[in-house]
Amino acid sequence: MKNILLFTSFIFILMSCTKTQGEISMTYEKATAVYGDLEAIRSLPLIKVQQTLKNPGKIYIGEDYILVGEEGEGIHIFDNSNMTNPIRLSFLQIPFNKEFFVKDNVLYAESLYDFLKIDISNVYQPQLISRARDVFGTPYKNDKGESLIAFSYEMATDVFELNSPEAEEIKRQGKMHIDYLDNVIPTSTIPSSFTSTSNGVGTLNRIAVEYNHIYVLGGNTLHVLSNGGTAIIHQNDIKLDDGMETIYADNNRLYIGSEDAMLTYNVNNPSRPSRVSEFSHTTACDPVLPNGNVAYMTLRSVDNAGCNVADENSLTVVDLSNENEPESIQTIEMLSPYGMTMLGWYLVVGEGTNGLAIFDASNPSDLVEVARVTGIEAYDVMRHPSNPYILMTTSSAGLEQFEIDYNTFQLTPLSVVNY
Repeated sequence: MKNILLFTSFIFILMSCTKTQGEISMTYEKATAVYGDLEAIRSLPLIKVQQTLKNPGKIYIGEDYILVGEEGEGIHIFDNSNMTNPIRLSFLQIPFNKEFFVKDNVLYAESLYDFLKIDISNVYQPQLISRARDVFGTPYKNDKGESLIAFSYEMATDVFELNSPEAEEIKRQGKMHIDYLDNVIPTSTIPSSFTSTSNGVGTLNRIAVEYNHIYVLGGNTLHVLSNGGTAIIHQNDIKLDDGMETIYADNNRLYIGSEDAMLTYNVNNPSRPSRVSEFSHTTACDPVLPNGNVAYMTLRSVDNAGCNVADENSLTVVDLSNENEPESIQTIEMLSPYGMTMLGWYLVVGEGTNGLAIFDASNPSDLVEVARVTGIEAYDVMRHPSNPYILMTTSSAGLEQFEIDYNTFQLTPLSVVNY
């Protein structure tokens, strides 16, 4: 694709500015835009031969298979019918993919401007059901008709005129996109997939599927897609504040975790979710896990996921009985909480290099810590969809599978899918 590269600028202010009369000097990270043949990308075959797992992203656990995202390239498929020996099967080629979600044997995945729906009822022969084109924006093109598809980065220092469009855009956004003609690109024309993040699965998703609709967090926008029948249709875009991180659908509600709040949306009208409430907290990474009339929310200051650093590491129980005014009813000090999962009536919280914390949640409003598991690394945590004795964790080394003993809370290693 080297013969189709053109360049432009995407600017983040990283250092303070120095001013002279009529000018402003900025040191920033310059991102050079890459243009390419979008139709050729869309025409690539779905199935590709096995390839090395190099840069893992999202992970999904099925009954007898595992899906592991390869950042920006697609998804690895593993046969997990023997949990002591997962076997690599094939690779789903989904260019520029970062986020995916699985429900009812259907895989939903973003791919640059598009959104894909893939039948994986037979993981040995996945089939593309439909492709919704340009869901995340109209392709931004250069003078050769090639589409903006990516960015590359370098540090730079440049001088801008005070109050110029470039300087004003930087002041307003803290960043700037410039096309190949040095014109500012409106942020709304840049695909959400360029700015989304991947932090595992479980409570760290940016896609949710509920009531024949798909909800995708992209930057400061909630994209709403209808999911009835075969086709996916883009229905609505809801503007949100900056800093949206995770989304979780449960019982006719969407719970959105941001850097400084938990937002609750009602989906009685699925195509037009309406905000019900906002529960504010200190700025931190914020996964959310609903459980009946409460929601569990972890706040973390220890950061390796790209969120803002705060001074709080805690697990908060939020009472949702009055959904218009959610309130904190319990706060538990933690070490470095990340993702969560429910194992029966137990809440399991990954604490990164600090292992796992396990709570008795038989009374959902009053958590009681029953065990700490150290000696393992656990960022997100997942349970097997039908076997409550199997627990999965993500670490810097790979996806680890364990058998859990509920009497002693000891974990017996079964296997590792190495990164």
